[in-house]
Formats: sequence, structure tokens, C-alpha cells
Amino acid sequence: MRRGGGDTPGRREESDTVSVVLARQITERSEAISGWVVASDYARRPELLERYGERGRELYLRDNAYHLSFLAEAVASGEPALFVDYVAWAKSMLLAHGVLVEDLVHNLRLLREALAVHLQGDDLSPALAPLDSALARLPDLPDAPPTFIDEGGRNAVLAQEYLERLLQGRRRDAGALIERALGDGVPLRQVYLDVFQRTQREVGRLWQLNRITVAEEHYCSAATQVLMSQLYPLVLEAPRNGRSVTAFCVADDLHEIGLRIVADFLELAGWDCDYIGANTPGAALIRQLERRTPDLVAVSVTMPYHVRALADFVEALRARPALAELPILVGGRPFLITDNLWQRIGASGWAADAEAAVDRADELVRGAA
Repeated sequence: MRRGGGDTPGRREESDTVSVVLARQITERSEAISGWVVASDYARRPELLERYGERGRELYLRDNAYHLSFLAEAVASGEPALFVDYVAWAKSMLLAHGVLVEDLVHNLRLLREALAVHLQGDDLSPALAPLDSALARLPDLPDAPPTFIDEGGRNAVLAQEYLERLLQGRRRDAGALIERALGDGVPLRQVYLDVFQRTQREVGRLWQLNRITVAEEHYCSAATQVLMSQLYPLVLEAPRNGRSVTAFCVADDLHEIGLRIVADFLELAGWDCDYIGANTPGAALIRQLERRTPDLVAVSVTMPYHVRALADFVEALRARPALAELPILVGGRPFLITDNLWQRIGASGWAADAEAAVDRADELVRGAA
């Protein structure tokens, strides 16, 4: 992966190679590492079996697979902050399911031991650094994330009422609520940002805290997607500006609502948008871009373990002469955690939200003209 900063090219490439090799080993040996950690912890602390039972052992293995997928991406990208952010999420999620913080500490320490056993290389520090950072920060990480719907925030009452209707399974009532709000003069952009975006994040928080089920989370997401589709004719009323964008999520990334909001904001600003959506194979997209080249590509990544897929796409795109200078705008949770990740993967720029994406898209296209 590409790195920013003042390293010489030789040192940068060497560092990247070490990190990528270690990350690949973590991914390939994930099952063995997870098994070693769980077996070691249950052997050293027999009380775990009494506390969590055999089902706890199975969940422990599953949790370590998640730990390692996030760790591998933090190692490959050279960004320990990605893993620290994940551990903050894991801490609150595990607490909500009755797992003690001390058990997470033991888990992370054993992962550190396991890497020394299972990884090969003269310098394991790139693989250990994210674990060390997470262990150092863990005591200060919050037990639960704050709500995304602040009582005094803009359109907070509307967002809360919308969410309550969805959680009650009243999708039509939720849609009627939004229609009334638009009729009362709430701007469409505010509905997207203050209601759809915030409630989606709040739904994720509620699942994280074990207050709703996966089925309820998926219902809320699906209902919001349907409603956004119904509002799309309002988006198309905006006059065109002659610019075009292709928007997609990388392969295996199924979280598309954030990207859809960005795409609709670009349409509202006059762009013609080819919205591809979730789980888009990079090779297939590149073939389409060669047939119909837009002014900009907008890519969303929600989970850090999909960043490498994005980096691979950027590298493949830059290798095509006809597409090498095509501006690439990226966004999503990983880019909010660390400032220069977009540079490391070779993108042209990044945006924190839909409003910023419109401004940054204009800047990138003007700069490429």
C-alpha cells in the first residue's frame, strides 16, 4: 500500500512489504491462531468453562476470527488506530453480552503471544503494534457509545419518532412521517442527514448494545432503503451540471446506505450518477469504466477489513492507461478513524460525509480538468 510522509521510496516499499506479508500470514493462519488462543485461555483459566460453558468456547473462537480480520487490516495499512477503534466497539458489544473487560484483556494478550508463535519474520513489530495500542487504550475506552440522536439536535424529534416507528414494525407510518415532514418544509437533504443517516447509526448502536436483534436491524435498513427509493424522483428534479460519477461499494461490502446518501447528494448537486451499489467486484467495474468513463469514481468502505479490496481496486485502475488519471473519491468509517488512509491506498481524496463529498468531488474534477 502507498504511504504518505517523508520516507524514502526504498524504506517505504520495504515497510509495506513487511506489513503486507504479516497481514497475509494473520489471515491465512487465523483459524490456527484462534484455536491456540482459546485453548490456552481455557487451560490457564479453568473457570471460563464454568462461567461461559461450551457455547462460550464456540463464541470465543468466532470473536477471535473477527479480532484477527480487523488486526490484519490494521497491520496491512500501517494504521494501528483501525484496530483500536474496533476494540472500542468490541468492548461495548462484549460487555452488553456479559463478557468481562478482564476477559478481553486476557484475549488480546494471548493474541500477542499467539502471533509470536504462528508468524514468521525477523520483525513482528508491525503486527504487534496495533495490539499494544489497543491494550494501552482499553481502560479508557467507553463502556458504551453515546446515542447518535441528540435531544437538542436538528430534527432530533423527527429522527426519534421515525426510529420508533421502524422498531415497532410500522414501516408505512414511518414513511408517512417523512412525507409530512417534507410537506412541512424540512429540506430533503436534512431528512437524509438528520433522519436516515442518524437513525441507521443508532440502529447499529442498539444492536451493538444487544438491545435489538439482527433481524430488527435489517428491517430498519431495508425500510429506509425502500423509502429512499420512493423519494428518488425528488432527487432527479435538480438541474444537471454536465458531470458524471460512478458510485459503488467494494466486493463483499454490503453496507450501501451511506453510499446511497452520497450518490443522491451528488445527484441533487446536478451530477449524473451511475449507482452500482453494494458488493461490486473490482475487475467487472473496471471493464465498465473503460466502456463508459465518468468524471469521477466514488467508493465506500464501511468495514476496515475491506480496505485492502479498495486498495487492490485503486492499484488495478491506475494500471489501466485510459483510467490512470480518473479521480477516485473514497469515504466510510475507516477514513474517519485515520486522516491519511486515503493517501496510503492511492485515492485522490476523501470525504467525511455527503455534504463534504459534493464539495470534494467538485474540487477533484476541477483539478483533473
